[in-house]
Order: sequence, then structure tokens, then C-alpha cells
Amino acid sequence: MKKYLALGALFLAASASAQNIYQNAEISSTSDVIGTSRYVSMGGAMGALGADISAIGNNPAAIGLFRKSDISLTAGLLWPKDRTYDEGDNLTHGTFDQLGFVAAMHLDEPNVKFVNVAFNYQKKFNFANAFYADNGDTRGLSQVDNLASISNYNNYYNEYNLLGTAFNSYVMDKDDVGYYNSYSAYKNRYTHYSTGSTQAFDLNVSTNIKDRYYLGLTLGIENVNYDRYSLYAEEREDDAGNILDYSLYNDQSIDGYGLNFKVGGIVRPIEENPLRVGLTIESPTWYRLKSKTWHSIDSKFDADGNYQADGYVTHNGYDESYLEYILRTPWRARLAIGSTLDQYLAWDIEYEYANYGKNRMKYPDDGDYYESSSFAGVADKGANRENKNVFRGQHTVRAGVEFKPSADWAIRFGYNYISSIYKDGARLNQYIDSPALDYMTSTNYMNLSDANVLACGIGYRHNRFYIDMTYKFRQQNGEFYAFDDSFSSEGQFVADNPGLANIKLQPVDVNLNRHTITWTMGFKF
Repeated sequence: MKKYLALGALFLAASASAQNIYQNAEISSTSDVIGTSRYVSMGGAMGALGADISAIGNNPAAIGLFRKSDISLTAGLLWPKDRTYDEGDNLTHGTFDQLGFVAAMHLDEPNVKFVNVAFNYQKKFNFANAFYADNGDTRGLSQVDNLASISNYNNYYNEYNLLGTAFNSYVMDKDDVGYYNSYSAYKNRYTHYSTGSTQAFDLNVSTNIKDRYYLGLTLGIENVNYDRYSLYAEEREDDAGNILDYSLYNDQSIDGYGLNFKVGGIVRPIEENPLRVGLTIESPTWYRLKSKTWHSIDSKFDADGNYQADGYVTHNGYDESYLEYILRTPWRARLAIGSTLDQYLAWDIEYEYANYGKNRMKYPDDGDYYESSSFAGVADKGANRENKNVFRGQHTVRAGVEFKPSADWAIRFGYNYISSIYKDGARLNQYIDSPALDYMTSTNYMNLSDANVLACGIGYRHNRFYIDMTYKFRQQNGEFYAFDDSFSSEGQFVADNPGLANIKLQPVDVNLNRHTITWTMGFKF
């Protein structure tokens, strides 16, 4: 085998890992209903009703409806539907979802009735997930075809990225003409295992004016902890019948923090009517994140390119590839309407919109790490343009109802519809001019469907103490692709492999359903 190594891009960074727009969307579009059990059982539809601390993020003015101070704690149990290739994996685990308090301060004023302050810790999204995507017929297409095509486009590879590791493990070879031969895979499988969460720490101040107008401001700090392990294995052989199977292992962690603010209001437009209307504007979240990746390939070749018929040799990538970057999410707007009927019935309906084509990524210009980097302090224009091609606006509808058969007991039901942010035909385009993709260590991506959340719960109040319990079912599917197959539609690959022209990789349907049970204990004083 002839080997040619081009290091022309090493000046871009000391080290980095692929942080593509799909992973950014996974972090920023964390649409779920997590919080107090009452809030969850109402589908998170509390933006007009208010008086629940978990609404601190949906509508800051909701805190203005508290007339007593309150402290609450929420924990639960979560279990995903799917499992990994190892059937022994069990992701069922306990969750600590919320802890907060409201200090309600009554004022002896004719107009301003209350000024309330609140603090709340709450999970926004739980990344705990596991799935196994088995594709029994790749139709002759290989991940290495994808890598070869990217290498042709970029004309380089290095020790930090998957291209270099594939080359050094002899999974991919280059001749004098280029990477144009098909690698004729016939089967692949992918195992995914992830843990971690995004947590919000919200500080709120709100006011009650004449028991008709409620205004609030929430300052939010978010903490991101995401860990993912994946295994991609491919089965293939050469023209001589030699087995060329290989396995790609990836361990990735993403950690960091984000800042945002929310301004909201609730109004009773008719003085003698309990009908309420709520409006919230939420700023982008500005995340400062760091992605770390470790990857390796087990192939049938040793370090000298000698074929090993009876075993596999591990070829490690760079010890630790990492990338620091800034992610800015889109603005959000929410409109809510709700009302009560005496002391027996309450309902709320909300609509939210955010356009994820507006996600933006850039690189910081501080620290020794970036002093010699050509992209320090600049926006990732390639990734930002690609956001518009892949993502669209997300529509979220929340609805909840609470029925109180007695003064002490409550029964609740809630529903969420969350539209997919992925455009039709969306794909992970790795042919863009993005410093992050210059150091990619994986090729897979998944287009998620619309999500539906169903919840029901029960609550008990006695004097100042209350306890609530909720069951929640979140339904969502995904179309998983091990790699982008655009190489089969154009370029030299098609000319040299006409039998594979316009052959497309069939996606694997992935079940991302999850079940959660939560309990909240609280005390009013």
C-alpha cells in the first residue's frame, strides 16, 4: 500500500474534535417537560396560570402569582425504551429534577400587591439514552467511501481526525490516482450509549400589580454535562476474499455553561373574569463549551500494513482531541392563555416558537490554546451557513388541565407536541469549510421526528404541606445514518463505480421513547 500524508491543516489548531451542527442541535434543542410533578403533569402549560416554581423558565411572571412562600423538591425514576447491543445494559436510574424556593413578600400598597423573588434548580433535558442501529444491507456503500470522498475534497488528513486514523490503520488507502475505489461493505452496526444532562439555575424577581398584571424577569445559568460512547462496526471484504472488517470507537464529553434571560408578563384582560394571557420573550443562550474526544480503530492490519487474518490490531487516534467554542441558540417566544372555574378546574394552553436555523457557532480568542490558531475569535461561517440548510423553526404546543374533586386532592393531565427541527432531506454535510469538521472523529447523524409528551398526575394538599406524583411518556423516533452517502451521486467515485451510482444508504429507525415517574414534596409558609 502506498501512503501519502498531508499535514497542511495542522496550523488550524493544536487539537480539536468534530463538533458538528447536529451535536449543537442536540444540546440547544432540548425540548422536554421536566420540573415539579404538578408542572410535568400539566404538560408544562403554566405560562398563564402561574403559581408553580417550574414555570420560572416558561414565563417569569408566573412567580408573581405566589401569595405564600414556597419550597419544593422533585426526584424521580427514568427508563428509556431501547437498549444497546449489549442487552445487559440498563439505563433505568433515579433523577434529581428540581429544587427551589419562592419568597413571597406582601406589600401594604394599593397597587403593587407582591414583590416575589425565587431561585430554582431544574433539569432541562436528560441525555441518558441507549440504542443499537443494525443495518443488514449497506447496498455496497461503506463509511470508508465517505471518508475517502471527504479526503479528496479537503486534500489532507492528520493525526487528530478520523481520516488520519483510518489511513494509519490501513482501513483506507490512497494510490496515485486518489480515493476512488469502492470498499464494498455489506453490513454495519452502531451502538450508542450516552449520559448527562443540561441543568438550569434560575434567579427570578416578579411583581403583582392590582391582582391583574404580573411582570417577571428571570436570569438563567445553564450547566451542560454530556458523555457519549459509540461503536461503529463494518463488515466488508476485498476482491481476493480477505475479510476487512473494522470497528471504530468514540468516547466524547461536552462540558460548559450558558447564560440567558427571560422577560414575561401575565394579564387578566377582564377585571372580573379569571381568564389570563401570558407572553414571554427568551433571549438566546450563549454557551461556552468544550468538547473532548478519544477515538480508535480496530482493523485487520498491523502498524506496518501487514494483514492479520486471525485477529485485529488497535490503532489509537490522538490521546485527547478537544475544541473550545461558543454556541448561540435562537430567540424564543411563548404565548399562553388559561383560566380557572371556581376552585375546581384550571386549564392552560401555550404555543412556543424558535428557529434553529439561527444557531450560531464561533471560537473564543482567549487563552494559550488559541494563540496560534487561524480561527481564534471568528465565527464558523461554514457551519453557520449549513444550519440554514439543515434546520428550521420548531413549533411547540403545550396543554394542561387540573381537576380538583375536593379541596385537598387534584387530578392532572398534560400534553406536548414538539415539531421536528430537521428539514426534509437533511444530512450531515462534511464538505463545508469548518475548522471543527477538519478534526472529525465520527460520520454518523440522526434526523429526529416530531415528539409527543403525555403526562398524568395526582396531588394532595394538607394545610401547608403538599405532595404530587406524575407519570410521563415521551415518544420520539429517529432516522439513523452511519454516514453521508452523497458521494454516490456525483464526482469521480460515480465515474469509477457506475454500479453504485445514486445508491442510497437506507436509514435505521431508532426508538427514542422514554418513561419517567416523578415525586414532588413541598411546603408553603
